[in-house]
Amino acid sequence: MRADRSGDTLRAGALLRRPVRDADGRVLGRVADIETARDGDGRERVTALIVTAGRWGRLLGYERHETAGPWLLERLAHLVLRRHLTRVPWRDVRF
Repeated sequence: MRADRSGDTLRAGALLRRPVRDADGRVLGRVADIETARDGDGRERVTALIVTAGRWGRLLGYERHETAGPWLLERLAHLVLRRHLTRVPWRDVRF
């Protein structure tokens, strides 16, 4: 996987669970997931990080807003996982 900003090769494990800061240096949370997109050469590039200020974890993909599933699991995901999620575009990421 390559990062958009510098073109350096990254391993997902190097990003997951790392703290992410805002422009003022305040911790937003930890990396829970990585969004990528293919570039013109067919390589994956990091486009954004999904950061959580709450408990780090996943529930079968239900932490994502676009995931649809049984009503009860959707409600649980909304109450427990999604309330603390922030999507941070890669250009705005600060460690």
